[in-house]
Amino acid sequence: MKKLLIFTMTALMSFQALAADLKSQDITQWLTSMPILKPWLEKHESELTANISEPNNPEVVFNESIPALKKAGLYDELNTKVKALGYTDVEQWTNTTQQVTFAWMALEMSQKKSQIEAAKSQYEAMIANPEIPASQKVMMEQMMAPALVMVKLANQSSEADKKAVKPHQDKLRAYFDAEQQ
Repeated sequence: MKKLLIFTMTALMSFQALAADLKSQDITQWLTSMPILKPWLEKHESELTANISEPNNPEVVFNESIPALKKAGLYDELNTKVKALGYTDVEQWTNTTQQVTFAWMALEMSQKKSQIEAAKSQYEAMIANPEIPASQKVMMEQMMAPALVMVKLANQSSEADKKAVKPHQDKLRAYFDAEQQ
């Protein structure tokens, strides 16, 4: 769960409206900035989590991350770091992070569409099965909720963002795969 939270915090600092379409240099800049910012985010994870009402709920994390930074007294420090990396402010870095992450996820999901549909069908069949206890269904729904939110958000990525991310897809896959370990 800690890896999911770090990934979520890193990738999706807030749930704001997406900014202008990504350009290739945005992805390159993001890939360069993340190894610098990741240790800072990991160092302050517990302080940020303490200021998020539901740290296991991606939508809540998205909505409360910028306020959590401010409540923890960390906003200015992160803002200085992202400005040094060429961003206007934390919000711009956050928006870029969201767009890169969601566009990459959308591309990855499009390559695994049949697997995703099969998993979705199995999940729906399990929920509809009257022989499975309600408590087990609730537990499964709670486990699946973060992934379902992420899929929903990835499906909202613009075609322009996906087109910009496509040439960087392998580098992003390597980055995100390393995050999961």
